Amino acid sequence: MITREQIAVAVSTVAFLGGLALVVAGAVTGEHPRLADIGAGVTLGSLPFVILARVRKQQHITRETAESLRREGYRLGLEHAGRGLLNPPPITDDGEGAPTGHVATVHHLYATRSNLAATDERRKRAR
Repeated sequence: MITREQIAVAVSTVAFLGGLALVVAGAVTGEHPRLADIGAGVTLGSLPFVILARVRKQQHITRETAESLRREGYRLGLEHAGRGLLNPPPITDDGEGAPTGHVATVHHLYATRSNLAATDERRKRAR
């Protein structure tokens, strides 16, 4: 069965090659200078479609490739589950003020003025 992508590749390639043929015919004969101009316009106009068709064809995934990728993802998921990588970390009671698992973790920005002053004090104490 012929797909739309195959038709697009064929039509854009034929238009591109036809434009090149017009450029060559106009340049070789010399009798019809506008023929080369028309060919150049057709060639440049069809070039984006040729590129688009080639890129889409290159990125097309076959059914077999998609199935093998799905199986590999399933295998990796089973391997991670077997190694215990999918289990959540154990809940420990770190005391009052410790972050719980139900709130977002807040990372300190060390470039703020208050943190820069504290960092400078820590550096002085470390010397």
